[in-house]
Amino acid sequence: MTETSDQRVLAVLHRMIIDNKLKAGDKISEVQVAAMLNVSRTPARLALKTLEVEGLIKKRSGRGFTVQAIQMEDIADGFEVRGVLEGLGARVMAKRGASDEVIAQLTGYVDAIDTILDSDRPAEERIAEYQEMNTRFHEVIMDNCGNTYVRFVFTRLEKLPMLKLGTVIYNNERQQKEIMRLRLGNLQHRLILDAIIKRDAQRAETMMREHVNQTLLYSEILAS
Repeated sequence: MTETSDQRVLAVLHRMIIDNKLKAGDKISEVQVAAMLNVSRTPARLALKTLEVEGLIKKRSGRGFTVQAIQMEDIADGFEVRGVLEGLGARVMAKRGASDEVIAQLTGYVDAIDTILDSDRPAEERIAEYQEMNTRFHEVIMDNCGNTYVRFVFTRLEKLPMLKLGTVIYNNERQQKEIMRLRLGNLQHRLILDAIIKRDAQRAETMMREHVNQTLLYSEILAS
């Protein structure tokens, strides 16, 4: 599937930029990415477009792109703000109560992620499908929390590097550890969902902020 291939390619490229395997000034192209990650040029092209929007690469005058310098401190600061906004969304949803339809959607995504991660299919397929379900989980909370200003403010943030809802940062060279990290992420989803169902606003907010803020930290610890 093009969509999931695109997500997987993007997750791997994010990790390579963070790990400095793609350094500032390096040239990168659609053909290069397709060959490096063994995908067709379509998902490579879509992933590069997203990186360009995020400001992580810049179009060259000829073909291809140039990797831009990034400040990890800025990305970490962005995740902190995202955690506040998503935490607020989870808090409001728990406080005001979620509809049966919303609870069913969230439960379905969490269960689907467990099924995906428990399958024996290639890790690359599982990470792509995880990202799709993960994005839907976070979007349902953001879009149905009951406070439209939460989503409004977040739209100003989500075009910054790696801050879009559901973004996964994935090390293609340590697949089993990455799957373990994603299992931990889905356990956090279950805890967030449980707090929402029980209308425990404080716990929902705390767990969501932990879930978002530790994305980079868990990625480093479990993929090192």
